[in-house]
Amino acid sequence: MYPIHVDLFGKEVVVAGGGPVAYRKIRNLLKEKAIIKVISIDAVKEIQELHEQKSLTWITREVKSKDFEKAFLIVAATNSSEVNAEIAANVNENQLINVADQPQLGNFIIPSVVKRGRLVLSVSTSGASPGLSILIKKELQLKYSKDYESYLEFLYECRTIIKNEFPKIKRKALLAELTDPVFLHDLNKRFGYKKTLTNEKNP
Repeated sequence: MYPIHVDLFGKEVVVAGGGPVAYRKIRNLLKEKAIIKVISIDAVKEIQELHEQKSLTWITREVKSKDFEKAFLIVAATNSSEVNAEIAANVNENQLINVADQPQLGNFIIPSVVKRGRLVLSVSTSGASPGLSILIKKELQLKYSKDYESYLEFLYECRTIIKNEFPKIKRKALLAELTDPVFLHDLNKRFGYKKTLTNEKNP
């Protein structure tokens, strides 16, 4: 499979199923600002609460084929393998679909993800061992601390200044300086470097 990151902001996502598996998928989809519809007769308490908070729409009935017509992305996560397979067989070939219990029936899988602000690390064993993916994810969570969130913002801000305000001949060296590990934990170093950049672009 070809690994990509997809922007789901404002996109319609339909989740078939209201159990714990569906909720785990929904929890991550909400972070991407997707417009989520859940189709299920029953739903776990967490999904019901999200519906009450208007974070998603919960439709309390069995799924119908028309539910998926306008969906950009579909998650089949009911407690019936037969229903999940039927959903996968009837969606438009241009739609993205993940089948929770039978990933081979879908056209994409959802990897284990570690997010630190702008830093996104994805881990997948292509279905060979979800357990191993979880172990690797835990290792990455320890290795890449929350310091990376502010560090990536610093890198983004400095890179923007360099690209917009400095001649091309200087950019490569300046961008290389940004990856110095000293900036990861030292806020004073970051502040000093940004100040230097600002002064150089506006002498």
